[in-house]
Amino acid sequence: MDHISITAIRHFIEVHAIIVYLILFLGVIIEGEIVVIFAGIFTYLGSIDVFIALSSVILGGVAKSFIGYSVGSYLQKHHSHKPFMNKIESRISYFLPRFKERPFWSIFISRFFILGIGWFTLLFSGYKQIPLKIYVKAESYSLAIWSVGIMALGFFFGYTALTISRDVRHVLVIILGFFIVFFVLEKVIAFVFELFSIKEFNELE
Repeated sequence: MDHISITAIRHFIEVHAIIVYLILFLGVIIEGEIVVIFAGIFTYLGSIDVFIALSSVILGGVAKSFIGYSVGSYLQKHHSHKPFMNKIESRISYFLPRFKERPFWSIFISRFFILGIGWFTLLFSGYKQIPLKIYVKAESYSLAIWSVGIMALGFFFGYTALTISRDVRHVLVIILGFFIVFFVLEKVIAFVFELFSIKEFNELE
């Protein structure tokens, strides 16, 4: 890796910027924190345009919201009797026990702290026919805050890593360390939120 420099990486990403934007769009649809953080890093390097990158992230998020709700509605109409829908409902109820009472808050928060529950929440929203006004409002607010926040986090990762060292190996190690800390903290926050939600729900019962 001695022959690879930060400048070479910056130039490579810049030359393939269109592919990067496409990966961003598709990555957000699948489950996009990692790709969005890297987008923030590459915007700091100057390899991609911050506004185009942010637009790709938002478009991917909108597409994901539309697909999730639409598929959920389809499942409700044609497959509501299937066992796997009961599994989805039990998973949502476990992490978001007050989904029915507070659909806006449940949809909004699921994008941030609850790993792996995002897609389930979107499907369940369509399956339970959550009013579109509530769904769109919750998704719009959460997507706006999440996209800007995660990209800013990536920008911070890039800035901090390159401030510490310009050696590619050191930069990669530092960024990897940031990722580990980030995901551990997210796990801890998700766990605390889960305990709080379950405790609150049990008290209401």
